[in-house]
Amino acid sequence: MKLRTGKYIFKEGIINIYKNILMSFASITVVTASLIVLGGFFVTIANINHNIERQGEKPEMEVFCDAKLDDSQIASIEWLIMSDDRIKEYTMVSREEAYKEMEEILGNNKSVIEGLGNDFLSVSFTLNLVNSEDAKEVEKKLSVFPGVDNVKYSQRAIDFMSKLRYWVKVGSSFVLFLLVAVSVVIISNTIKLAVFARKKEINIMKYIGATDWFIRLPFIVEGVIIGLIGAVMSFGLVNFIYSRVFNIVNLNTYLKIYGLEIIDKSELYFTLIINMLLIGVVVGALGSMVSIRKHLRV
Repeated sequence: MKLRTGKYIFKEGIINIYKNILMSFASITVVTASLIVLGGFFVTIANINHNIERQGEKPEMEVFCDAKLDDSQIASIEWLIMSDDRIKEYTMVSREEAYKEMEEILGNNKSVIEGLGNDFLSVSFTLNLVNSEDAKEVEKKLSVFPGVDNVKYSQRAIDFMSKLRYWVKVGSSFVLFLLVAVSVVIISNTIKLAVFARKKEINIMKYIGATDWFIRLPFIVEGVIIGLIGAVMSFGLVNFIYSRVFNIVNLNTYLKIYGLEIIDKSELYFTLIINMLLIGVVVGALGSMVSIRKHLRV
């Protein structure tokens, strides 16, 4: 394609958008809304996957003793753990170690526990099993033992987040399909107006020997530009919303205690912007092609 031809095609695409500014605005709005939803689902699934990986790196099981237990009672729980052949190794976390860990989790907010001492914290044990399939049975055995306050194992959290990830994917696929369909319809209607307005001009172009693709390309460019504008706008909004959510969640001590965290936006945004731009281009081009195929019969 010659440079002059490329300039003509791009210029005509811009002119078409300007001539049908209201419909173009409607198309951009729908594409933006669709990609905001896509971006929201994308970052949600990415954060679920991140926390599943974090949970998988933790010890298989954590046993928390009652905070009121004395040393002899704690020793009896330790003996119970030592005598179980299904437990490969264990580590005891003292009150002092738990207090230091709590200070690290609280960070700048650690002043809330200053002066309390460590009496309110409990001794705990982190366990690694010989076979992770025994986790439920080991949990049942330990949880009913006197003095054991709570037993947590990472597989439970992993199973829950895996189910959540599945339903988020199903929901996002369904919603995205509907929004993309609406976007294609709106864009095709916008292109249809441009085709109708230039019908006489198109007839003349075909009469003097212009190819079908030469006629179609300006309308495809129009759709692609609409998709790109929608992608850029949606990325900006997702960026703004995610930054606010990150700041709120990052300061949430409750989530930190449970080992949950949100991914820094710098780790997500390259993949996110690429996906948004690609989908914006595809949706815009598809909307143009649908309209041209049905209405460009001259």
